Amino acid sequence: MKFIYVFYIILLAIPFIGIMLYTIFNPRESALFGKRWQFKNENLEPSEDSIKFNRFVGIIGLTVVIVFAVIAVIKVLQS
Repeated sequence: MKFIYVFYIILLAIPFIGIMLYTIFNPRESALFGKRWQFKNENLEPSEDSIKFNRFVGIIGLTVVIVFAVIAVIKVLQS
């Protein structure tokens, strides 16, 4: 039964980890993700502060997801 809980924790953490890695390695594209329809021209360029903020949020989010996943796995394995 513990294996199933660990499997689901990891299965749920993988998409979030992927999104955060995408945000860290492609901050320009992730800054405009879902917002391109709001603008008329295709030559959109986010500001440097927006790029730094997206990368920072990606790093913090990745850290939080990994820490929560590890804590959840440890609690499941201890019980």
